Amino acid sequence: PVMCEPTQELLKRTAENEVDLAIITRVVEAPRAVPFRRERLLWVASDRHRVHEEAVVPLALGRPQCGWRAAALQALDTVGRPHRIVFASWNASVVGQAVMEGLALSVLPEAALRPGMRVLTDADWFPSLPDSEIALIRASSEPPPAALRLERHILDALDNMGARRLAAE
Repeated sequence: PVMCEPTQELLKRTAENEVDLAIITRVVEAPRAVPFRRERLLWVASDRHRVHEEAVVPLALGRPQCGWRAAALQALDTVGRPHRIVFASWNASVVGQAVMEGLALSVLPEAALRPGMRVLTDADWFPSLPDSEIALIRASSEPPPAALRLERHILDALDNMGARRLAAE
């Protein structure tokens, strides 16, 4: 089956051999993960709204165990920027919609940017964020041949870090 779940859940499922192969996002190390794509993690707001100018910045972020959320909160805390979480979801598309409606700002990888989103920078008083990596992780048991073929296909289509060489080793 194909599942869309938070990274922490997918890590658990691969460790327990419930799934053969998972694609995860990460900003910190994950055991057995082979990173294959790196993207800038960016502050985003609606280009039609001004929520990023509020004294206490409203945020739409992932759930508490989300690496993007942790990176965002740490960055804001480091520069002393007041903030509050007004919306939380593990689904990046739903978080993006909250941004588009002007309810909050968020952090998303560059590939998730949509027309109508504005990237916020140091000039807007938003600190830099770490890169986000997309990684493949296999179950702890040997995956079936179909999963290995899917892994090769994913790396061929999306790799921007040379991970295909890593996975072949």
